[in-house]
Amino acid sequence: MNIQEKVKQIVASVCDVAVENVTLNSAIGDFPAWDSMGNLAILQQVEVEFGIQFNPKEMMTIEDVNDIVRAVEEKL
Repeated sequence: MNIQEKVKQIVASVCDVAVENVTLNSAIGDFPAWDSMGNLAILQQVEVEFGIQFNPKEMMTIEDVNDIVRAVEEKL
């Protein structure tokens, strides 16, 4: 499974939506559970899944699935 698909699965799981509803353009606010706290939960799951760490500055700039995928790719 590639990074993009794994990130989509994490977003779907945290937001309690079908993975088919998550696109690269899905962003904070697109799903009821994806608010600021939901975003933290998503990023924490991504950190665990990929064995990486985001610093607070990075977390503030991540707003959609595409941003998460890019950030993971940069760290790996």
